[in-house]
Amino acid sequence: MEDTASRGINAFISEVTQRGGHAVRLTHSRRNPVQVTGNDGSTRIVRVRSKLDGDWQARRQDESLESDDTRSEFWVFVDLAVTPHQFFMLPSVEVADDIRSEVDLWMMDTPGRTRTGHHAIARGRVAHGHDRWDVLGVAAVKDPSIQVAAPVAPKRAKTAVVVKKRRASAADDEIPVIDLRVEVSADCHGYRWIGRFDETSGVLEIVRGPMEGRRFPNPTAAANAVTGHISGDIESYDGWVFWTVDGTALGARHRRSA
Repeated sequence: MEDTASRGINAFISEVTQRGGHAVRLTHSRRNPVQVTGNDGSTRIVRVRSKLDGDWQARRQDESLESDDTRSEFWVFVDLAVTPHQFFMLPSVEVADDIRSEVDLWMMDTPGRTRTGHHAIARGRVAHGHDRWDVLGVAAVKDPSIQVAAPVAPKRAKTAVVVKKRRASAADDEIPVIDLRVEVSADCHGYRWIGRFDETSGVLEIVRGPMEGRRFPNPTAAANAVTGHISGDIESYDGWVFWTVDGTALGARHRRSA
């Protein structure tokens, strides 16, 4: 399954292509940059933020353009909750100014706060940028004759993983090694993590997503580590709620199986 960020970026690239432009995802930054080439040959960097529900998520540090290592000219907000998907384009300068104004009010509300952490962006703050494809140099109307192949995410089995291991003897018999750990997942900051939780020891290992291969002593330590790795801030999540098993909080499942 694609994470939310990848789904939004792929949807945006498809839209640009069908409007006569060209877009490619860049990998030098975690801020989801995409390089867009318009119909006139001009290029620009945009940051793509995507959501499945609720608000879009940014950081309070985005109030400063100096923190943007992508050097973007625009932000593109992708709403995946509606069909067809909706797109909102705003200049990076405007987004930074808007975040700064909101953070100023938030700071005044409770003295002693710091200008770091998550920052939610509601639809009303970006609505005026709906379908502003002209600022990216592409056509306002899609060309239905342009077919874009949708990327196919690899399928992942939800059943126990079976690893075949050869014996040290000369025989070719294979010994199945079954991973009995519980597969868990989490979506946050536009990323998806897949982990394996050992119900006996409490250890949780990240098997897919940022920090893949890292092991943590409990679900909460894992949740705060992976989210802090993305945001750059100190996070405080309840791991038993953060991680889910087939849509159910890990804590609820763990109590049932205890």
